[in-house]
Amino acid sequence: MPSRKDEDAKAVALRLLTVRDRSAYELRTRLARQFSDEDVEGVIQYLKDIGYLDDQRYALNYVEYRNRFRPTGNYLLRLELSSKGITEDIIDRVLNTPEQEYQLAMELAAQRLGRLQREDALSRCAKVYKLLQRRGFPSAAARKVIGELLDRDPETDYN
Repeated sequence: MPSRKDEDAKAVALRLLTVRDRSAYELRTRLARQFSDEDVEGVIQYLKDIGYLDDQRYALNYVEYRNRFRPTGNYLLRLELSSKGITEDIIDRVLNTPEQEYQLAMELAAQRLGRLQREDALSRCAKVYKLLQRRGFPSAAARKVIGELLDRDPETDYN
């Protein structure tokens, strides 16, 4: 028979999952503030068993959300997912392919260039390149995108 504390931990966990999906690590961390390790592990296992907690699904949804609303390169996605307790094998399965990553970089750069029409070509090149770098896109992809969109090479323009 479940204890009162166990039921309380389940209620808190379900309330947290109602607000937003979480990884097992995130949920474990939040629950550990209020409940014993035994209660937390029991709730985590219960939620996994009924399908409410699935790190693979969480990671896949996270990547899809970022692709749609804040395009990010695989480097930064890997760091973010790792910080949420997602294992490396799951991360490797859900990251974008190089082609998808390049396409995201191209779309982000094209969108940003639309806002930089008043800037000179060198300034636009620098700003777009820095944006792609901050978002975790590989340097090679950033250079290729800028080469295609602006007919420039950031490496030779700055050195």
